[in-house]
Amino acid sequence: MTCEHALTARLTLPSSSTPVYKEECTQCFDNQDTAEGVDVCLSCFNGGCPAGPYNHAHQHSMKSGHYLTLNIRRTAKASSDSDERPAKLTKLEIREDSGADEFEYHTFVRCWACSGARVESGLENIEPTVQAVIHAVEASKGHEIKAWAEEVTACQHFDELSGQAPRDGFSLDTLHQCSTCDKRENLWLCLTCGNVGCGRRQYDGSGGNNHGISHYEATGHCVSVKLGTITPEGTADAYCYTCDDNKMDPHLAAHLKVFGINVAAQQKTEKSIAELQLDQNLKFDFSMTTADGAKLEPVAGPGLTGLKNLGNSCYMASVLQCVFGIDRFRDRYFPTAADHFATCTQANPAQCLLCQLHKLAAGLWSGRYANLETDSEGRPAHQAGIAPSTFKAAVAKDHYEFSTMRQQDAFEFLLHLEKQVDVVERSVNSGNSNPNKVFDFTTEERLQCLGCQKVRYRVEPARSVSLPVIKRPLDAGFAPVSLAECLDVMTAKEAINGYQCPECERPTQAVKSTRFASFPKVLAVQVRRFELVNWVPEKLDISVQVPLSEVSLEAYRARGVQPGEEPLPESDDIPNPAVASQQQPVVDEEVVSQLEAMGFPRVRCVKAVSKTGNCGAEAAMTWIFEHMDDPDIDVPEVVAQSESLEAVNPVAVEQLAAMGFARDRVERELRNAGGDAERALDRLLSIPDDEADVAMESVAEPTVDDSQSRNSAFELTGFVSHKGSSVHCGHYIASVRHGSGADSKWF
Repeated sequence: MTCEHALTARLTLPSSSTPVYKEECTQCFDNQDTAEGVDVCLSCFNGGCPAGPYNHAHQHSMKSGHYLTLNIRRTAKASSDSDERPAKLTKLEIREDSGADEFEYHTFVRCWACSGARVESGLENIEPTVQAVIHAVEASKGHEIKAWAEEVTACQHFDELSGQAPRDGFSLDTLHQCSTCDKRENLWLCLTCGNVGCGRRQYDGSGGNNHGISHYEATGHCVSVKLGTITPEGTADAYCYTCDDNKMDPHLAAHLKVFGINVAAQQKTEKSIAELQLDQNLKFDFSMTTADGAKLEPVAGPGLTGLKNLGNSCYMASVLQCVFGIDRFRDRYFPTAADHFATCTQANPAQCLLCQLHKLAAGLWSGRYANLETDSEGRPAHQAGIAPSTFKAAVAKDHYEFSTMRQQDAFEFLLHLEKQVDVVERSVNSGNSNPNKVFDFTTEERLQCLGCQKVRYRVEPARSVSLPVIKRPLDAGFAPVSLAECLDVMTAKEAINGYQCPECERPTQAVKSTRFASFPKVLAVQVRRFELVNWVPEKLDISVQVPLSEVSLEAYRARGVQPGEEPLPESDDIPNPAVASQQQPVVDEEVVSQLEAMGFPRVRCVKAVSKTGNCGAEAAMTWIFEHMDDPDIDVPEVVAQSESLEAVNPVAVEQLAAMGFARDRVERELRNAGGDAERALDRLLSIPDDEADVAMESVAEPTVDDSQSRNSAFELTGFVSHKGSSVHCGHYIASVRHGSGADSKWF
């Protein structure tokens, strides 16, 4: 068909940085493998389904005025009878795969202004854009490709190495052992003086004793090579301590010749860093079996749609399965998906988090994508599931950790997800539809001075609790603990030595305890199954027993001020949280939560994050250890009011005010955050509007609201478990309960 819209179209080619959504619809999970394929907009390169119950391609065309689309559909080729075996796996990486060997691709251009009719192929004003789309990298894979394959390059420190001379006592016989300890593996040769030092100590206690890096710190000799990885071809693992990265030594043979080492005569005896990383990844067990080895039964249906692993994304998938199993989240985003897509004003649905939340909810609960596949013998097999690629890109945008392909902590992702949902829901119905409200509750902290016996109560908002575990060593491992035991430890009285009592006006002893001032509809619990050993977090293999029947937490409810108790006066050293909300430093709450999960008191966490300029958990943890003995380590950090008087960026004010925050609050928090909009947003989200604008009087008697009458009885509805021996790697698995009572079933 000759179409006037096609004949007069003026299209531009997508650049290498332009996202092209050609594999899957950005508003549902229909893809190239469905019967109708995917339509790619030839103007903005959005992907949409062209038929079925949604027809998002037509909807996008009518809203945007972009009428020309390229339909892409693929079908599987017949299996080959070739006996050729695949090459041995030697490297883990993601490469661009055209799929030409497995699939046949069918394409044509259509015009939605002409009722979706096909357009004549080969038009010179359209064909270049069509070919560019066909050969473009799918948008969701763009960041994955560069995230997996590591490129090792040379640096100037290897190129400019001079002054090489064997140190006193050097001989080839000294190369088999660390010069400082008895380590004989993972040895690194200093290319400046020939010192042999063992490698770094790893998080799990393995590796070396850090004598290689200690030598660099003492001498400044920054380049080294790993003994045992030298090959006759002149390659080896090389490292530059100044660059703090793996490097390539282009002059390896000449550098080693100074120490009498003939590269041609060397044989590789140890695994390289790349091989060790590969081994670690190949050890992950993703088999579809339970702990006792029983094979999991394939299931399908609404609410039983699986999520594909995008590569180290099990932490996200596990959290999403549990969160979208909550009625409030399902009802907020699933039934309203079509209405939102029809009214959303965002030009690119893939970059709209609300669009992606609706897309994900519909994908999980519609049942449209929960179809069981069949194996070679025609028996039911596991479903293919859906890939939440566009959701991950939207929710993790610009985040320094979640935007990568590295494994992350599931609980940290839950906190991040809650924050992102808070932000987008502020602009919808004044935040009244925010499903995060099911997590909201308050805790009551009771502090009593043992000198004067006076008390202070504080009520703080919360969305989760972090429970410690009890270590009871057995001959093999640890004894299991119950949920009640963990709650007992959390709510137990904690002694505070050297408490500066404002009534006694001298250091005294005090006791502090925390209990539930109100209960949420859904209680999110993190169990801290790890401990710090020599500053290194190690996982504790302790089973936590949680009843499947109803559990009452009434015993942990706060009782407020009791008859005969006298309140402690407020003091400058321990400010009222509501009164001091404008004075406290703004910190990254995600980092604070990470440190609290390690067992550090909140006061120390906040102070450490503030003192290190919000530079991350590692820097803050180091600060805590370095200042552990400071006399004021437990005194809250407060900034002077005069620091808040500087002008703020009007652009940042407009951006935050557009989210629904009061302008005066926005300006105040921006000043407190030194103009950092991200830190100001953290503070705006962490303190409700009514608490931020009203300076409370003495809180000796906490305010009681209707939420305190909520039921304290709970039933386990889902949990995320970590499979692996280390806190730094492994696999997350979600278990979700559907239904209630005797009719419930676990998946």
